[in-house]
Amino acid sequence: MEPEEAVRQLEYTIDASLDEIGQRAAAGYRPTFERVAERADGAAVYDLAGELCQDVVDGSCPSPSEANAVAERVLDDWAYTDGGE
Repeated sequence: MEPEEAVRQLEYTIDASLDEIGQRAAAGYRPTFERVAERADGAAVYDLAGELCQDVVDGSCPSPSEANAVAERVLDDWAYTDGGE
């Protein structure tokens, strides 16, 4: 999954769950997705999007710093399970 697509999917999820403020917050995740894409692969981007979407479905809208924390966890898991660089 490309970072732009991940952000778009989050925007759709947030749009369906929250108000327009949530949509603007989703765009703030783009640097996080780009970093994950650079350090891992599309599967890691997909995992990050899935975790953030689950948070939104559960009723919260993670801040960009919270998204970064989730990204680090995803990258750690990716490096451990897939032998990342």
